[in-house]
Amino acid sequence: MSLSELFLERYGHVPAIHRAPGRVNLIGEHTDYNDGYVLPAAIDLVTEVAIAPRDDRRMSIASIDAEEVVEFDTAELPGPSRRWHDYAVGVVAAMRGRGVGVRGANLLIRGTVPVGAGLSSSASLEVAVAMALLSNTEEDSPALGPLEVAEGPHGDQDRDHGAAEGLADERDAE
Repeated sequence: MSLSELFLERYGHVPAIHRAPGRVNLIGEHTDYNDGYVLPAAIDLVTEVAIAPRDDRRMSIASIDAEEVVEFDTAELPGPSRRWHDYAVGVVAAMRGRGVGVRGANLLIRGTVPVGAGLSSSASLEVAVAMALLSNTEEDSPALGPLEVAEGPHGDQDRDHGAAEGLADERDAE
């Protein structure tokens, strides 16, 4: 089944679909955050996020791959749990930190980027979630461009997950 069909079956709404690719580094592994040169390339493995707005301030983020759901109020984000959804919640926090009014939504995530394979699965997840959330913001929210989307999750991953990561991952995933 397509992600759209799975979302419709689960939530009863037709979603918008957002995708972000994984990436490989042709040169420069772990050098971007040390001011070195990199030559990354996007690959055909992706993270897909289906999203539809809700009528309340709640957010439900479900993963087909992890068979897990996290739900919270967008005004009170859950603390770090050391689980996959910390990346998605971190994107919500980064958007809020930039003044973006994040509305309630249902998100369903599916990915083909292998976790832990050095193909930037976390960056792919963060950018796909960010693009989905940007499609579902409050009307008076500031408009963010691609670079701001990349910078938001990057700082969040460093702060909340202790991962040293440069912007090559997120820039490539756009």
